[in-house]
Amino acid sequence: MSTPTPFNVTSPADILSYVPHVLGFQPKDSLVFLTMTGKRIGATLRLDLPGPDTDLFDYASGAGSFLQSDTGADGVLMVLYTDQEWTDPAEPPYLELVHCLDLVLDASGLQLRDGWLVGGSHWREYFCDDGSCCPWPGHPRGTITDSRLNAEMVYQGSSYADSLETAVGNLSQESHEDIKRLCGDYQAAYSAGWGSKGLGREALRVWDVVISATKGKPAASPTDTPEVTAFLLAGLAATPIRDCLPVLAALGLDAALSGAAASGAFRGKKTHVAIPAECTAMLSSRPAAADAGPQTSSADAASAFGGVFVGTYAGALDWERLDALHAVLLALSPLASGSSRAALLTILAWIEWARGRGSRAHLYLQESVRVAPGYALARLLTELIGSGALASWTRQRDRAWQSESPHAA
Repeated sequence: MSTPTPFNVTSPADILSYVPHVLGFQPKDSLVFLTMTGKRIGATLRLDLPGPDTDLFDYASGAGSFLQSDTGADGVLMVLYTDQEWTDPAEPPYLELVHCLDLVLDASGLQLRDGWLVGGSHWREYFCDDGSCCPWPGHPRGTITDSRLNAEMVYQGSSYADSLETAVGNLSQESHEDIKRLCGDYQAAYSAGWGSKGLGREALRVWDVVISATKGKPAASPTDTPEVTAFLLAGLAATPIRDCLPVLAALGLDAALSGAAASGAFRGKKTHVAIPAECTAMLSSRPAAADAGPQTSSADAASAFGGVFVGTYAGALDWERLDALHAVLLALSPLASGSSRAALLTILAWIEWARGRGSRAHLYLQESVRVAPGYALARLLTELIGSGALASWTRQRDRAWQSESPHAA
């Protein structure tokens, strides 16, 4: 789901032009909802259209659980994107599904106020079969991009991709044998030591330097050093490092270290571990992070650590650092393989979920499971998102993520 914007909407074409801008991509085979509070548009939700074997009432109930997260809403608008042919004005596509949605929403106190179907060449009011006010077969799709609101959003710098896949970007892999060999060497050399206070701490320090260096910049390459790149990828395959990264980006190094120790991700005494010389050189200009001070109890540190991961953390997140982590992971993605790639894609999915962009999160999770079938964290995150759970901060404008474009979700 995405958060509201301050634009004035004066026509159905305005609403239809708003949807791809707020999603960041042109929907296809999708059902999109916009919550309403009075006359104000609120959150936006996009779902894939159900398959032929889907229980339509279950599908509608799932959509309703998402929409009820906007607790101030009293109504819903619907946009159905499909190329399915509409031949009879009185029999629109997906009529049974929309009936189920109407029942579910009405039971939850949300009125389905209006709806439109956007097809390959035309768009049309979904609930109107009166040819005098809703001429058949509808309005040309070009009237959407010709709308006043679309012109205003484009003028203010908003744009969108032509598909969800294009919006996410290229997830293809490249062959870099040197990095692959080094990554394997590091995984073998350090084995289960990633969860120690020595190696785990140093690995997070390296990640912290890379995130800080990337903050506020596009990450075409997080590092020009193959050894550092391979070390980062090798650590991703280890559960303790993978689970610490969202907290490291969101709350900083000290919070990640203290939270990892308190939650049991890091074990044993702090010992010195010799990491690759190229990584040591990166750290040489930065002071070592202090261990958590007595002002942070183990219970508080563990609560913050887990709260960030499941979206219940009540404090502020450092979105610039989270954006930097996202950029670093995207840059590393073509070089990653195996469990490192599955972990990388799952963290990307978590960041998109934390941003409120469930469609992109789902695409990353699908790719993660394709790479490593049965990957546990990807499965758990899929269940979390599928249950309708939203991170607490997405409901609060002062804590929610704001993209570079103020109009893209």
